[in-house]
Amino acid sequence: MAKDRKSTDTASVYLVAGDDDFLIDQKARSLVDALCPVEEQALGREILEGAVDVVDEAVQVLGQCLEAVQTVGFFGGRKVVWLRNAVFFSDSVLGKSDAVKKQVEALTGLIKAGLPEGQVLVISALKVDGRTAFYKACKAAAEVIEFKTPDKPREADQSVRERVRDIWRSLGLKPANEEVTEQFVLRAGDDTRRLMQESEKLAAFVGKDERVVTVEMVREVVAPGRESIAWDLADQAGSRNLGAALVTLRQLLFQRESPIGLIIGLENRFRELMLLRECMRRKWLRLEGSERYRKAVWNVDAEGEAALSQLPRDPRKIHWYRVAKLSEQASRYSLRELLRAQELLAETHEKMVSESLPHPLALEFLLIRLIARPKPARAAS
Repeated sequence: MAKDRKSTDTASVYLVAGDDDFLIDQKARSLVDALCPVEEQALGREILEGAVDVVDEAVQVLGQCLEAVQTVGFFGGRKVVWLRNAVFFSDSVLGKSDAVKKQVEALTGLIKAGLPEGQVLVISALKVDGRTAFYKACKAAAEVIEFKTPDKPREADQSVRERVRDIWRSLGLKPANEEVTEQFVLRAGDDTRRLMQESEKLAAFVGKDERVVTVEMVREVVAPGRESIAWDLADQAGSRNLGAALVTLRQLLFQRESPIGLIIGLENRFRELMLLRECMRRKWLRLEGSERYRKAVWNVDAEGEAALSQLPRDPRKIHWYRVAKLSEQASRYSLRELLRAQELLAETHEKMVSESLPHPLALEFLLIRLIARPKPARAAS
């Protein structure tokens, strides 16, 4: 989320920073274009590349920046200097160099004193150290625009979904339902540049007439990341889809994913299913709606409040869609089956680290035992 300070009409220095390189570059570029129209950029714009690797290069580009903002533009008009992708304002090896610090101090002094008339400086940078005099000078005398991912997981998840909605709106795309957005984020991740690239692929796939995106389209077009495929394995196990789970497991092992990491992921999933199944048994949680649209509804009494609030991660704080999906998976297993799953997972994990049992074989056998439904008992003859 971007946070602005001061009016863009009066600022002569702009700092665009944060932890999302795509949004930072996009915003800085639009600022530069607004401050210096395309027809004036040949004489009124100067770009300095701040993505450097060594101290000498950082010192050089900072020196060029200081010189540029103190040199009058051609014909005395407005001059816009863009220090792009700067990497030396963070708490890094470059940022801690005495030579770099000296140059940054000079730039800080210039920002505090004010740039010469007609000069505008735009700085775009990742992870600016908020404790430094440079950052504080920008907060006081410049317009600061920051793109920061929220610290809390739930807020961070919501931020990603808002970005996806904004991107899809700009491309004229519409999700068929809530699951489409969830599946897209799950596969594409939270990097804005990748979200944009995968969204553009979807836009090209659906064509100009039909702009509604379905789950099937997302699965067909969006390239899954490693985390997404590992998540698919846990989802398929939770949904008791043995065939799909075995295919995904072999794909993950082919990609050289850690077998121990995979079983830990399954342990985490079945731990969540066990907790939600118990909440449903105690009537603290129920599923509402049709099979196509499920909604998880919490109705926690005093006993439940005391129990859930003490957990390291209160399940009521998980995104509502994910709770609904996990609760649906939990309902596919009986409590006895989930208790047995915990035993099987612990037993297999121990064998994988203590015995010479081939890991792929151990995991395949585990999935079969976890997912396969028990056969009904035969009637006595």
